[in-house]
Amino acid sequence: MRKVMCAVVILFAFISIGAGYITDGEHYVSPYEEMYTTAYCLHGITANGGTTRKGICACNPRLGQVAIVYTLDGEYLGLFECTDTGTTNGLQNGVVIDIWFDTYEECVEWMGLTGGKVKVLWIDGKG
Repeated sequence: MRKVMCAVVILFAFISIGAGYITDGEHYVSPYEEMYTTAYCLHGITANGGTTRKGICACNPRLGQVAIVYTLDGEYLGLFECTDTGTTNGLQNGVVIDIWFDTYEECVEWMGLTGGKVKVLWIDGKG
């Protein structure tokens, strides 16, 4: 089941890249949300009690269960499962997405690549 969901999410990501913008009837509106991003590499247990691992992020859980992350220029960066709620106000207020990496060097590379801001397409996996 998990593999099927991942395949559907990846397919949706490729389709959404071509979609670009949606309309509200009068204006074109971006389906992507600009957010601040941080990176962490602490190993062990997340704030939610899960285990840290590749492909997870911490964010406000009301935003969605899966985050497809792009640079501000539209370069695809990855697909992340939002399994951690984090512990800071920026995460809880929904303005920050904190991506987990295995090493400190990967965190530094992420911050250099993104400049601390990304575009996120949220997917709610419920239902």
